[in-house]
Order: sequence, then structure tokens, then C-alpha cells
Amino acid sequence: MRLIFSVLFGLALVFSAQAQTRLVITNDQPIITNGETQFHYIFENEKFTTTKLELIFDGTGKGEFKFKKKDSDEMVNPLQVTQTVLEQINALLSEVNYLDSNENYQFKKDFSHLGTVTFNCSKNGKSRKVSFNYTDNPAMNKLANIFRNIATQETRVFEIETIRQNDPISTPAQLRYLESELRSKNIADPERFTALLKDIKGDEGVPLIARNHADRLLKEIQKPK
Repeated sequence: MRLIFSVLFGLALVFSAQAQTRLVITNDQPIITNGETQFHYIFENEKFTTTKLELIFDGTGKGEFKFKKKDSDEMVNPLQVTQTVLEQINALLSEVNYLDSNENYQFKKDFSHLGTVTFNCSKNGKSRKVSFNYTDNPAMNKLANIFRNIATQETRVFEIETIRQNDPISTPAQLRYLESELRSKNIADPERFTALLKDIKGDEGVPLIARNHADRLLKEIQKPK
């Protein structure tokens, strides 16, 4: 009996430890239950078709991507940010000394029509949250661009996968959007599309033009840098 109790107690401790390392999201903002790294980005503009974009992930890049369009329910998708992008984010945070700085990053003029960015970072037991609609701080501007490009990237993945399933004949249009975003460098990590493009390339359920387009984009992404 004591042996059974000891085993059950040990399992309880394991599950408890696992639970303590999870990302916890509240209605207000995410919190870290054990002091680990967490990044939380929100972009909001009620005038846009997509009124809200939200990214939340931990120090390994694992988390969620959420977005809401007008008159639609919020969509929630799993997210995995690559190590390359994480290194870019951490380098910029170090450059602006984000967690120890008092700078609010908001430009002296108000550009609220552009939408509001809210960024919250928790790291090494410290946490800081800022909001701005425009910044002239070069590093912070680059950081905001990275998060926006992650959101653009994940939105395109969602749109392509949805179209393939529900309206495959429109897949070529989605690939044209992706090509434009890649050329404009609005995608945080082009490698994110490698597996998806390979899948489309061999999918006889989509038009031949889409398969050829996927093959061309795949070759472009895989070119030596």
C-alpha cells in the first residue's frame, strides 16, 4: 500500500512540475508560472479587415498564433518560431536593453490610425510591457517588423491550407500572395513554407499551375544564401 502511495505521489509531482512550465494565457495578458522566457505581441486596429493579431511563445519558440477578423470568431493556431528568428529577437532586445530600459518607444506624434502594437517580454525573472503606434527607435522598429512578419507568415500558412481544403482552384492566387510577401521580405522565416510547398507540388487535387508555382517558390527558398 505504501509503495502504491509513493508511486502515485511521485506521478503527482511530475505532472505538477510539467504544469508549472506551461504558458498561461489570461484575458489580460500571458504570465509565466515559473519565471521562464515568454514573448507576447499584439497588433490591434479596428479599421483593418483583420482587427487583431496575437503571438505568444516561450524561449523555445513554442506557442500560439491568434487572429480575429471583423464579424468573425477568433482563430487560434499552434506556433513554432525557429531558432534563427529567436536569435534575431533576443539580439534586438539586448540592443535596446529592453527589460532594464525606461524608454516607451512611442514617437512624439500620434499615429493611432496605423494601429497599436503591444509587446510584453518576460525573461530572467523580469517582465516589461510597452505599447506604441509608431516608433523611431531603429532596433525596436526592427523588432516590431519581425513580429509582424511572423504574423504575416502564419496568416499565409493558414490561408493556403484553408483554400487547399475548401477551394483548391484558388490555390494559385494564394501562392501569388506568398510570392509577393517573400519578395517584399514580409516573411520572418521562408523555410516555414518548405514542407507546405513540397506537399502542394505533389498534390493532384490543386491546379497544375499551382503545383508548378509551388515548385518554383520552393527552389527560390532553397537557393543558397
